[in-house]
Amino acid sequence: MNPLLHSPTHSILVLEPDAVVRSTVASVVRELDLAQVHQAASVPLGTQLLAETAVNALVLSLADNDAALDLLTRLRAGEFPSKADIPVVVLAPACDGPLALRLKQLEVLRLLLTPFKIRDVVQTLEALKAEPLPEAASGSSPAQT
Repeated sequence: MNPLLHSPTHSILVLEPDAVVRSTVASVVRELDLAQVHQAASVPLGTQLLAETAVNALVLSLADNDAALDLLTRLRAGEFPSKADIPVVVLAPACDGPLALRLKQLEVLRLLLTPFKIRDVVQTLEALKAEPLPEAASGSSPAQT
């Protein structure tokens, strides 16, 4: 097993407004001992959590499209304690060409369109076990790209 996944610093933020989806993903990730899970039901709550806590991966819903993309842009710009290049899995109801291009520019690891299976999210996070994840940044300075 990858020791990083079991280190006290490895954590995932699940930012999803749907309580059932959010809690199910968090529950399965915890049950499989993939990582410590933080949950946020909205972009403002997720932003606050990211400002206070370094995470190693992000599952981000685009339910609030503009705010979520702004959050991801800020993450990639190094405005949070987490490293700017952490893996990001995006959950979206649809994806057109401009959105796909934007997600590619923001280096999204995987896009899952609704309806998706919880298993797809978990399998994506499990696949991260096979490759080293960026460690959460230490200290209070933002990560640089």
